[in-house]
Amino acid sequence: MKAGKKTKMIYSVGGGKGGVGKTIFSVAFGTLLAREGFSVALVDLDLGAANMHTCLGILKRTPTIADFILRKATSLEEVLIETSQKNMQLISGSEFVAGMANPAHWMKLKIMRHIKSLPADFIIVDLGAGVHFNTLDFFSMSDRGIIITTPEPGAVMNAYSFLKGALFRKLQSVFKKHPEIGPIIETETKRTDGDKSFSLEWLAGQVRKIAPDMLPLIREIELDFNPALIVNQTTEGHKHVLVKNLLTLCSERLGITIEHTGNLPNAPAITHYLLNIPEFLDTLHGKPYHDALQNIADKLVSLAEIMAHESQIKTDFSDEEVEGIISFMDSLADTVFSGTDRNRWKLRMYFKPSDVVDFLVSRGIHHEAFYQ
Repeated sequence: MKAGKKTKMIYSVGGGKGGVGKTIFSVAFGTLLAREGFSVALVDLDLGAANMHTCLGILKRTPTIADFILRKATSLEEVLIETSQKNMQLISGSEFVAGMANPAHWMKLKIMRHIKSLPADFIIVDLGAGVHFNTLDFFSMSDRGIIITTPEPGAVMNAYSFLKGALFRKLQSVFKKHPEIGPIIETETKRTDGDKSFSLEWLAGQVRKIAPDMLPLIREIELDFNPALIVNQTTEGHKHVLVKNLLTLCSERLGITIEHTGNLPNAPAITHYLLNIPEFLDTLHGKPYHDALQNIADKLVSLAEIMAHESQIKTDFSDEEVEGIISFMDSLADTVFSGTDRNRWKLRMYFKPSDVVDFLVSRGIHHEAFYQ
């Protein structure tokens, strides 16, 4: 794993349950990449309980992502701060700000756009616990999702719930406006009777009957939804049956294949380095964790290079046009969605992406790539 080819990759790290080591993994993974010469941006999107900065020994964490959300900064790049590691920067979370844990839909889209434009080879997004829509959406925006769990019953079942929620959320985002497929997915998301019939294969069977032209989209989702599973706090020589059961559940119940990318050993000494995870990687106690993480990082980066090569799709947008569209969307959010009077509130409630498309069409923008 060496820096050389320019490979931009966004990883979102989730898991459903708190305390399984998502943040420590994110910081340690970023540290290894930075030491190999890659430029790395860490993004703390645990908007309710951010703590990535503490793992790097950063006490004064200004600016933070709150400055961007509250419009004190015009871009996420403006709130990047340096860390102790060369080549690695951080967008820190902030202390509690009312409403920040649940940003409006337009702000969530804006955050997503700005994350994708950060000047880094690898962007690692640390997500909060739980299966809230915002968390699932941020997970889905990445090039590769990473699920962290421990070999404990509660953590494994939470990981399964997270994966199921992320898959359903992705299906909803694609088919929510389809008059026949949308209601099927909506019904399945609300089931509480333990019905085990749903899987991508089952959904494909339903789609084949009512809208066969949509089948390629099901296949595309199946190929695109490929999270990596990393099991933390493992014990050498111990067979983790629960993890095997998780992979089987995903395959048989959901119809998706999850790659078990690797295990990280239980490392009790890490508790003494919670204010400096990079330093832990250099200690004798941290060597087993470091070596296991290195193997995982090598696998993730190798696949990233393959994915980057396969996704080099050219569009007919010039750089100026791309910047123009992004600026338009940002200014629209600032002008249309700011304010608290009744008319602006109604716009926030009823504004739809299709309205933006209509506006762009009226201005003569007809690029097919934009609508995709």
